[in-house]
Amino acid sequence: MNKKIFITASTESHLKHFHQPYIKAFEQEGWEVIAKALPVSKRFLSLKNLRSIWSTSRFIQEEGFTVISTHTTLAGIVARLAVLINKKNRQSVLVFHTMHGYLFRDDQYLKKWVYLIPEILCAAVTDVLMVMNREDLAIAQKYRLCRNREHIYCTNGMGIDLALFHPMPPSEEQRKAFGLKDGDFTLVYAAEFSKRKNHRLLLQGFAKALQELQVQESQLLQKSQQLQELQGLQNSNGIQAVVSSRCARLILVLAGDGALLEEMKALAKDLGISEHVNFLGYVTDMQALYSCCQAAVSTSRIEGLPFHVMEAIGCGLPVIASDIKGHRELIAHQKNGLLFERENAVQLASGILELYNSPLLEDCKVNGSSSMKMYSIDNVLPSIMQIYHKHISTWGGMKE
Repeated sequence: MNKKIFITASTESHLKHFHQPYIKAFEQEGWEVIAKALPVSKRFLSLKNLRSIWSTSRFIQEEGFTVISTHTTLAGIVARLAVLINKKNRQSVLVFHTMHGYLFRDDQYLKKWVYLIPEILCAAVTDVLMVMNREDLAIAQKYRLCRNREHIYCTNGMGIDLALFHPMPPSEEQRKAFGLKDGDFTLVYAAEFSKRKNHRLLLQGFAKALQELQVQESQLLQKSQQLQELQGLQNSNGIQAVVSSRCARLILVLAGDGALLEEMKALAKDLGISEHVNFLGYVTDMQALYSCCQAAVSTSRIEGLPFHVMEAIGCGLPVIASDIKGHRELIAHQKNGLLFERENAVQLASGILELYNSPLLEDCKVNGSSSMKMYSIDNVLPSIMQIYHKHISTWGGMKE
């Protein structure tokens, strides 16, 4: 058998961050590996995607791959359609597709079918399908998104390196580098600024949390002042300072860049919370940032099995997250984090204050990092490679 594999995704950064252990594993087994991102557009029917399908089809035929491993929605569709339109490719290539999260819910009728129809077409050449959460598994089985329903698997993601993401104390230099101070209660969200990641909801919920905290502290101040008056005391400056300090210590850190970054900066200013929000841009050392924070947050609208949530939990942070697929797979409510109703800024604000004011924080830290062991690269990589081995070893080299 010609041991040549093509691994593809939508971006070079995806290949760099998630696929290197697998590329290395195949190379150690004697495979020639070509990994590259496909030129794709977010509009399915764009000319760019059509050109990419034809060029990828020629590339697959010219290179003579034995196995194709496709990842992400757009690259997965383009690469599999490239196989579908060429009879020789259909017969001679074994196709594995890893779905990192269907970009729809089963109860979204119109949006569902926009994404689902291309997946149904691609099912004709999808020999093995891997998904990352139980809800996507149900979707794949219901709509038969693989040639053989017995060849659909649910994996624990791609694996995270817990040697890099584990609880550790921060240094003063690290705090300063991220604009943080000892005593801050810092929430962190590591995500590109896109509509799907829903930073708008996060900023609105965070603003509500600050407002509610100010109300709580104002009430506390008023009661303390009344008590002082009853006791014949005059000076309430100390109490006022404590109140102001508690509000000032609640900080939101946003790591990432993207199309909506400037719009979100403007929204923070409009909400009057700019002094509480640090826009850090792209951060290379997320382990250091997590070590400086007390909790993480994710307001995403749709996910597969989000790495940033796994990394945060691995570092011992409780996570406040929207109650969606992917998040539900990782977060046990009140154990290693909190789930709030998606698009509900009031519930999000309540969750932020619950962690800020509650001993639940320490319980989440203890439960969180241990819950990530099943998602570690040491456990996930062998199980995924076993799926590849199983189907490659039983394949005769040609298909009907």
